[in-house]
Amino acid sequence: MLNQRSVRFVLVLFSMSLIASCAGSADDEAPLIFAAASVSNVLTDSAEIYERETGKQVEFSFGGSIALANQIATLGAPADGVFFVGDGPKTILKELSNPVPSGSIGLVNSLVVIAAADANHVGTLEDLAVSGERVAIADPELAPAGQFARSALESAGVWDEFAGNLIFTSDVRAALAAVESGNATYGIVYRTDAFGSDSVSILSEIFDGYPQIVYVGRSLKNSGKSDEASSYFEFIAKSAEVKKLFESAGFTVGFSD
Repeated sequence: MLNQRSVRFVLVLFSMSLIASCAGSADDEAPLIFAAASVSNVLTDSAEIYERETGKQVEFSFGGSIALANQIATLGAPADGVFFVGDGPKTILKELSNPVPSGSIGLVNSLVVIAAADANHVGTLEDLAVSGERVAIADPELAPAGQFARSALESAGVWDEFAGNLIFTSDVRAALAAVESGNATYGIVYRTDAFGSDSVSILSEIFDGYPQIVYVGRSLKNSGKSDEASSYFEFIAKSAEVKKLFESAGFTVGFSD
């Protein structure tokens, strides 16, 4: 049986093979942006707006922000820019990423507890801890969503009570899918992910116990298409249509200093 470390290694290798395939088929002029799974829908839609307005394309590879940052820093994955969440990826890529331009866009999210349609209602994290049901969260070693969830549970003093009942997934979208498929009864995911699902209900929003959840885009130094990545980020920061897209998906839209 594979242990968790082995599973993580297999996931990284599988992701790298997908990235290589994506990069090989991408438009020659299109930058490749590594981005958090939780923004896959909105970034894909924003790329369509970008192409329509500018005639330029952009390619994406989506996954857990920490896992993708490690692929760039450790394995030399061919990213031209990143759109990540949390301080972990920023620390990993500190020497590789360009500073965030003044006025660039930032997306703010929050955590919610979700449940399958037929699940019993739980009102608090304490109730969730003693429910005895399986709870899906992103793996804290692979995705910031898991780190935020763990921080919230630790802050509530119930992390240790979940022993044996937590299902760790590769990213937050996989945690949502685990609840949608019935592999987990409950989950802790980003509000925007639950917002876009017809198969789960939001039981409660977690307002504190974790750092503010902010996504920011950066181009990468010395990448082949750093300027092209910067052009895309500048476009989505200024486009009123893209801002409306982000807000309709449940994000709070702000701007970095």
